[in-house]
Amino acid sequence: MVRSSAVTPINLQLLAQFEALVQERHVSRAAERMGVGQSTMSAALARLRILFDDPLLVRTAKGMVPTPKALELAKRAHQALELLEPNRVRSKDFDPATSTRQFRILATEGLALLFTPPIAAFLRKQAPGVRLLVQPADMRHTVEALRDQECDVTISNIHHAPPDLRKTLVYPQRACCIVSATHPEIRARMTIKQYLKYPHVLWGADTVSYRSMEASVSQALATGHHYLPSAMRVPNILIVPAVVAATDMIATVPIRIANEAASSLPIRIVKPPFKLADPDISMYWHELSHRDPGHIWFRTAIQEIAKALRPEQ
Repeated sequence: MVRSSAVTPINLQLLAQFEALVQERHVSRAAERMGVGQSTMSAALARLRILFDDPLLVRTAKGMVPTPKALELAKRAHQALELLEPNRVRSKDFDPATSTRQFRILATEGLALLFTPPIAAFLRKQAPGVRLLVQPADMRHTVEALRDQECDVTISNIHHAPPDLRKTLVYPQRACCIVSATHPEIRARMTIKQYLKYPHVLWGADTVSYRSMEASVSQALATGHHYLPSAMRVPNILIVPAVVAATDMIATVPIRIANEAASSLPIRIVKPPFKLADPDISMYWHELSHRDPGHIWFRTAIQEIAKALRPEQ
């Protein structure tokens, strides 16, 4: 395709506008970030489509979605902007008091229950116009959602996260086992023989690319040539303690889940009979969002909220 000679050559401003469009997936929100009018951003998108010979953003049932070429170009644009103007804030300064931006979090039901109320309370006080969308995290697609900018952050434990994701620890925790208080054999301590004798309750999808606790358990058992005896899989972790309380099955869960369940269910908390990696919870985001002022503000807020949530050591 021969490009029109009237097309403006690429420049830093157009690169920054392109990055905002890919990240926001919305012309009006991209314009707000850049401090320009919607018509100006629409014109920039039109020029970019001609320049790159690609639609870049296409309308779907889920809204505007970047094309594969747009996502690849966005990585290069980000690198170019960082190289050419490392000290420049490319979008206008983020003002939480007046912003109407939407932030999207992926989290499992258990973590959403822990983090959403204090985040919502913080936003109502500090950023009343900011909108929050908390979505259930399907670990099969979480990494792809971050890469495709379908969410801003995920709060989770991603086993062996890929290098294009950034992370920071927000909630350190340890793992434990839970059994029924009336278990026929297990009392205050549990042997590896008992751990392998009884079936286990698992949760979440059974085919996950980036497993966390289940992967850690399987890895730890594999060193002794053992395998996890699974008998039941439930949709989310909040169901697990109730199943354990009603059966002779075992579950390996974060200590926070165990402590909360033990206050209302007849279960016993037992130390695992082998060394197990701590299932610490981190916040993950993609490199494309790392320098965005609003994103930085939101991540900083979550980190401060998480500090107040951490149990006393």
